[in-house]
Amino acid sequence: MSSSNIPASGANPGPEGPPPPGKKLVSWKEIAGHLGRETRTVQRWEKTEALPVRRHEHQKKSTVYAYASELDEWFKRRQPVDDPEADAAFVLEPDVDALSEKPNGGAVPAVVGLVPDAVVEQLPSVEPDKPPPRVRKQAALGLASAAIVCLIAYAVYRWIPTKTPLLEKVRLVVLPFKNLSGDPKQDYFSAGLTDEMITRLGSLDPRRLGVIAAGSSSAQSGKPFKEIGRALDVQYALEGSVRREGNQVRIDVQLIQVSDQTELWADSYSRDLTDILLVQDEVGAAVASQIRMTLATTPEMSGSRVAKRFVNPEAYDAYLRGRFYWTNRGDIHKSIEAYQEAIQRDPQYALAYAGLASSYALLGQVPYDDMSPLEAKPKARVAAEHALQLDPLLGEAHAVLANVAFSYDWSFEVAEREFQRAMTLSPNNPTPHLWHGHYCIVRNRLQQALEENSRTLDLDPVSPLFNSVRAEIYYYSRDYDAAIVQARRTTEQYPNYWLAYIWLGSALREKKMYKDALEQFSQGRKLSGDHPVMISLYGHALALSGDAAGARTALADLQRLAQKRYVSSLYFAAVYTGLGENRTALDWLDRAYQERNDRLVYLNAEPMADPLRSDPRFTQLLAKIGMH
Repeated sequence: MSSSNIPASGANPGPEGPPPPGKKLVSWKEIAGHLGRETRTVQRWEKTEALPVRRHEHQKKSTVYAYASELDEWFKRRQPVDDPEADAAFVLEPDVDALSEKPNGGAVPAVVGLVPDAVVEQLPSVEPDKPPPRVRKQAALGLASAAIVCLIAYAVYRWIPTKTPLLEKVRLVVLPFKNLSGDPKQDYFSAGLTDEMITRLGSLDPRRLGVIAAGSSSAQSGKPFKEIGRALDVQYALEGSVRREGNQVRIDVQLIQVSDQTELWADSYSRDLTDILLVQDEVGAAVASQIRMTLATTPEMSGSRVAKRFVNPEAYDAYLRGRFYWTNRGDIHKSIEAYQEAIQRDPQYALAYAGLASSYALLGQVPYDDMSPLEAKPKARVAAEHALQLDPLLGEAHAVLANVAFSYDWSFEVAEREFQRAMTLSPNNPTPHLWHGHYCIVRNRLQQALEENSRTLDLDPVSPLFNSVRAEIYYYSRDYDAAIVQARRTTEQYPNYWLAYIWLGSALREKKMYKDALEQFSQGRKLSGDHPVMISLYGHALALSGDAAGARTALADLQRLAQKRYVSSLYFAAVYTGLGENRTALDWLDRAYQERNDRLVYLNAEPMADPLRSDPRFTQLLAKIGMH
């Protein structure tokens, strides 16, 4: 078709001959769904990229339509680039067909038109070129898994009764999916799908639907529903099972009303993965049968959306392993390895980059610090920035940039901006709220830190980490009695969670209850396998109690450990402070400054640093990191 036949709008005129073969898409929403983009994006492409959209004038209204075959050919030839900034500036054209739809009127609406753009965007679209059979089988597994997750997520939302007032948030827990494959090595797959389901559901309507985070979900697994309802304050529970055999995955799910254990909805999703096109058709049919209403969401609310139309199945598998290790905090190094594998298999996988960034950020800070901040934090930044280049609306990546800004760059304005962006994009993700709470401690906004901690506990009520952080905030507020009460409660509930012993021992130490403090630090050393932070706190408390010899033994333990792994200079500074050797302590703090240790920004609030505050070197150190 020549350019002279294209009207000023950029749309192609109606065909002069018979229409092209293939499916006809009769609204902007259907066109956007077919291309796996939002309506705003495809309307912009029509204007700027000559997207083959046709128009029909009728009664002073212009309706649009397009043929799937033409769109696929255009996409294959054009390979358009996503431009979120251009999309944001584009003025959206009303979808006449969508506005004029009436129930049971006219033709049956297409499948995609029944699903909000934010959900449609997560469904994989048909690729123009069909890959070889072996590749198709592998691709089908990853695509089907992702599609099933999206489908179940929206179906669950649809079936939750809407009798609850709009201003009252409905709360749901997704219990860990059971692995029925018979292979314990596949536990990560079922756990990863559970985590993905939590993320998907949490992004649908954060103002009205609260979804419990994975930590509390796992802790309540296997308990009676009434007990789960009381512990998590939820009205609904989603439970299910996953069976993965070769090229087939089957997921059975049930939505339970917790108050009376009524099954509100149940379904099974089984995919024969020999042909990816059949998978697409099955998913579309399932969506049509389950969705009966649309949900008004915006891109800002859809933090878990998928920016790509195609995800390499092996990359998706590795990504789920990464999430599994990250969620359990069992081995952050394995999490990094899994994310790196996902990126190697699919260099355009934005979520894998975001996961990698979070893992590096955690690995380079106290108390997980297995890697020098000088190595870990720049890697976290690079991975986060790359994730945002691929998908600017990933809240997790913005949270990492905020973490790096305040704990490594000491750039607090940037940190505040990135935190706000992260929490806007991912309001149901507890990690941005966790890190922002620590930022508030550093900025001496302790009441706000408690409020952020309450938000994390609302999302993850029985998390030992978030319960320990509450004790930490009380400690920095110098409310040692409250810290002791909170930390004791946490250690009683989670006796093997060693981080809680840090704050129980620290609060007891500040009350000069040295014997009790040493007992807690000693228990922490045992549970953590002699982690450097516990050795340091133990040695500092020994010094304050008058046992200088014991404190120097702790220093020797740290030195020996430093021959095998990274040990922060901050830990040596703490013991020397307890010994009263302030000059040596400040020497070690200067080394910690060269390492850009993340805990330096806490010195303004840290009670352990009180003996150093009158020294000009300490004041100068605070000034260098922006703590005036």
